[in-house]
Amino acid sequence: MRIGIIGGGPAGLYFAVLMKKHNPAYEIQVVEQNPAGATYGWGVVFSERALSFLKHGDPDSYADIEAELKTWSDQTIVHRGEQVRIDGSGYSGIARLALLRILQEHCRLHGVVMRFETRIAGVSAYVDYDLLVGADGVNSVVRQQYAGHFQPSTSLLSNKYIWYGTHQLFDTLSLIFRSYRGGAFVAHCYPYSNTTSTFIVECDATLCYLEMPCGRCNSRLAPVHAWRSRMRLPSTLH
Repeated sequence: MRIGIIGGGPAGLYFAVLMKKHNPAYEIQVVEQNPAGATYGWGVVFSERALSFLKHGDPDSYADIEAELKTWSDQTIVHRGEQVRIDGSGYSGIARLALLRILQEHCRLHGVVMRFETRIAGVSAYVDYDLLVGADGVNSVVRQQYAGHFQPSTSLLSNKYIWYGTHQLFDTLSLIFRSYRGGAFVAHCYPYSNTTSTFIVECDATLCYLEMPCGRCNSRLAPVHAWRSRMRLPSTLH
């Protein structure tokens, strides 16, 4: 069987590993538009149950992933000035680049062909393949070319969203809510290494800070930083 996978993110790479281990005779090629050592985003977070799926699916790659995980057993909710710590919620974080590196290494180990820095404009080159997998994200070429079959739909909502990485470490996965000037902020934060955390900020359309130039955007976020300090969370953000 010949399998073509468009998109070399975690999903495409992991599928390639699973299929190659299922049958080493399969010819599998992964095509990715970005370089092997590049990605967009910071950390990736998994629940305990999600990790159990990875462990069951492929114990070998899971062992390497587990060695890179930053794990915690609590979740913190901050609302109206109060921190509420909830136990029994196991999560783990890992740097997205580390996850990609591990999965790329296992693809190489099992003979998966990977082509990086290759942009696919259409799927005509895969007409002779037995299976074509679209793992190329929200702007998927595969989904667009087969739109009549998949019938995808897109809805644009009003909230603004930005994904930061920070060297400020959080103890747990944290959801932090803050009202400000008639609007609402929520921060979603978690550690994914010994030095870095993901810090995601979302706000409603009444604040619209992402429509401003970068300097004004950062100044609009200053109340969030100050609020984090008042909540007795770490006060420095890089």
